[in-house]
Formats: sequence, structure tokens, C-alpha cells
Amino acid sequence: MHWKIKASLQKLLHFTKIGDQLNHIPATLKKEYHKNVCLYQFYECIRKFEVSNISLKAKDKKSALEIGTGYSLVAPVVLYLLGFENIVTVDISKDVSIKTFQRQIQHLNNEELLQKIVTNGKFDLSEVHQKLTSIQSFRKLEELLEYCNISYIPKYTLNDIENVTNSFDYICSQVVFEHIPPIFLQELFKKMKLWLTEESCAVHTINFIDHFANPGFFQDKNISEFNFLKYSDETWKFWAGNDIAYTNRLSFLYYLELCEENDLNVVDFQGENYRAHNPLPSELIHQDIIKKYKTLSAVEDLCKYQRGTLIFKK
Repeated sequence: MHWKIKASLQKLLHFTKIGDQLNHIPATLKKEYHKNVCLYQFYECIRKFEVSNISLKAKDKKSALEIGTGYSLVAPVVLYLLGFENIVTVDISKDVSIKTFQRQIQHLNNEELLQKIVTNGKFDLSEVHQKLTSIQSFRKLEELLEYCNISYIPKYTLNDIENVTNSFDYICSQVVFEHIPPIFLQELFKKMKLWLTEESCAVHTINFIDHFANPGFFQDKNISEFNFLKYSDETWKFWAGNDIAYTNRLSFLYYLELCEENDLNVVDFQGENYRAHNPLPSELIHQDIIKKYKTLSAVEDLCKYQRGTLIFKK
């Protein structure tokens, strides 16, 4: 499907009260959708936690913040099973439900997966089994959240987070930052500098590609994964300037600049290209894109990575 057709459909959905849910329906029609969501959330949660090098073996209580809950509570529940005593998870809309969670969490009943939790966390296998059994028994979202000490904040503000706590040992997100406007990103990075404790760590995986080129029923196979860098801010706002289709079109370099501006210590950046890599010729990248960066030694670097994991400390 041509990306402008999908963009037009998403613009229409934007004006409905359930546009985001309707936009998500095609993904749910895939075979074993709930199993795939559970496994994806689990492995990404464990992967990010492992690279943080945070120890949960100690008796002291540790808190975690997940930015971007999405349609699944699997990641914050895994953080609870690892041993975090207080978890805050936030999003711009309320998309989780206990019925969806029940369909997903059942796929965590796997000894190999549970052993990964034990290896990285503070509980032994019997404790993890007991906690998971309790988690799977809940029929109300409020019961689940209370048991796991999870504060779920949809339609959040930064003040909402601080009303729960302003100190975190671990902050994470999974392909969320690309959907956040630069102005809010700047405020968020300032806050993370304040929220992180001295021994804490933040791990964020960010997708840098044009989402109209993403695989799926509506994929446009005829465009580069960096197609959106060709357009001015005004043109792109016309096509994708809504809460369903929005992406900020920023590369890894912008996030490194944010870390430098806020005196955040970058531990590592792990860039990757997970599909056929078709960089946009540098002469086609619009000046509106280039001027978003304070320093840019090579324009072609804006297409260097499709995805990356940014790890930083205070």
C-alpha cells in the first residue's frame, strides 16, 4: 500500500475517539499475536536489564520507570518478577486491559524463560513460580497493579511521575522515543538527569526508520526505510502530524546530543540494522532535518542505523 494512503487513513482515525485502537487492530489479527507480544516484551525487557548491569541481589529496595506501556503490561510485570519493588509505567493513552494481559502472560509459563528471571533477579525459582501463579489469577487490572506495586499512568505528564516518586534506579523504554516530540524529549532528558540515582542506569531502544516502511499489511515496499527524511517539516506535518502516525524523524545523533547537553554519561550506544539497509542519498535529505542537529559532521550518518539501544547513567 502506498504510504500516503495509509497516512490518509490514520489522519481520519485521528479524529475518532478510538482511532488508536482501530489502528492497532491489523496487528492483533496476526497468528499467535499474544504469544509473540509476550515473548517480544519479555526478551527485550531482559536484554535491556542485562546491559544496565544493575544488581537486584541486594536487600535494598529499587524502583523502575518504564516510558511507553503500550498495549502490554508484560514488561513491568517482568520487572516486578526480577525484584523491583516499585514500578511506574506511563503512556499517552490507556490501552492495557486485564483480558489482554491474561492472554499474554500465560506464555510466560516456560522454565527457560523463568530461569532467565531467576538468573538476573533476586528471587529463587519457587518464589518466581508462586508470584507468577498469583499474577495469573487476577481478574481485575487494579488487583494486578496493587499486587505488583505498579503505578500505571495513562495520559501522563512529567509531574504525574514525580507525584509517585522522583527517584529511579532504572529507567527504560522500547521503541518509544521516536514518537515523542523534540520539545518534550528535551524536558524528559532534563528530568531523567534529576531522577536517576547515583548508581542507576537508563536503557532506551529507539527506532529511527520511517514507520510507513514497517512490515505489515499496510507496508509500502517501494520506499526507503529513511523515506521520511526527504520532506520538509511542513509537508511531513500534513501527512503524519497526528497522534497516531507521528514520529520525530530523529537519528541516534540527536539523542547523543541530548545526553551531552544534560551531562548524562553515555555508557554505550549499540546501533543496528535489522533489515535490508537502503540509506537515503545525503543530497535527498531535507534541510529541515539537517538543521535539527547542533553538530553534524556527515549528513549520511543520519541513515547509519535503523535502530539502536542507548545506555546512560547520571
